[in-house]
Amino acid sequence: MPDGPNFTVPPTLRSAEAMYYPECLPPMLDFLDRIGMPFKAGPFGQDGFLPGIQIVNGVMLIDPDRLAGSGDVLHEAGHIVVVPSRWRSRMGNDVIESLDEVVAADPDAADDFKLQTSIKMSEFMAQAWSYAALKDLGLPPECVFFPGSYKYHPDIKPHPMAAWVESGTHFGIMALSQVGMTGGLGLFEPPGANGLDPFPKMGKWLQD
Repeated sequence: MPDGPNFTVPPTLRSAEAMYYPECLPPMLDFLDRIGMPFKAGPFGQDGFLPGIQIVNGVMLIDPDRLAGSGDVLHEAGHIVVVPSRWRSRMGNDVIESLDEVVAADPDAADDFKLQTSIKMSEFMAQAWSYAALKDLGLPPECVFFPGSYKYHPDIKPHPMAAWVESGTHFGIMALSQVGMTGGLGLFEPPGANGLDPFPKMGKWLQD
């Protein structure tokens, strides 16, 4: 795991020519370090749910040479960070399976609204969260929503998922607002302002 806020990717990890948008990877990893999302980058040689990324006890193991796209790093991080902190260390490669195991083992989990939202809306929340991270970094949406991602044909432009988030009607925006990570937007402005700036501004990047 990198030490300190100024971690940058070693030069040997910047050459993953096969991935989409390799130039976006260094600032993404710096971002994860800045917000306190634990990860390690190196030649791990194995894949998890997505190529080049494993999740072990809530820590991302990132192998740049195996990534399909740099944005997958933010997407997988999005699945982890929306989980309440007390359960985050239990996350593995299949986050939903890990969350189901948490619910089965912990009697408090079934009644925790934030945890239940992260289970039911995990994919949508990861999509919206990763988009907000891109905006914070000043990177284009294509870094996460690259050709062929989310099972869309690579020739479809603009990417339908990116367009949905940008429309303000994406379900992940609503979910992030409901659990107090961002303010609402458009149709998903919550009844009674939660005091947070509207999406894509984030009140917090990691759930409490």
